[in-house]
Amino acid sequence: MPNGKRGDHPLTDILIHDLNVYGEEGADLIRKIAKLCSRRELHEWWQREIGFSGDGETVLRKGRKYLDELVERAKQAGWETDR
Repeated sequence: MPNGKRGDHPLTDILIHDLNVYGEEGADLIRKIAKLCSRRELHEWWQREIGFSGDGETVLRKGRKYLDELVERAKQAGWETDR
C-alpha cells in the first residue's frame, strides 16, 4: 500500500512532491487531468491504463486521450476550461 513518500507512486510524486516523473510534459498532463476528475477516478484510470509499468510515451499518449475526454465532458457539463 502506498505511503505517500517520494518514489512510492508516480501520481504521488507528480501531484504531491511536484516531481516530473515522466518529464515536464507528462507531469503537466497528469496535473491537468487531476484538475478535471476526482482522485478516485484518476487512480482508477491510472490502474486501468498506465499501471506501474507505464513509460513516458504511454503516459503521454493515453494521457492526451483521457484529457481530451475529460475536457469534452467538462464542456458538456457547462464548465469553463482553459483548453
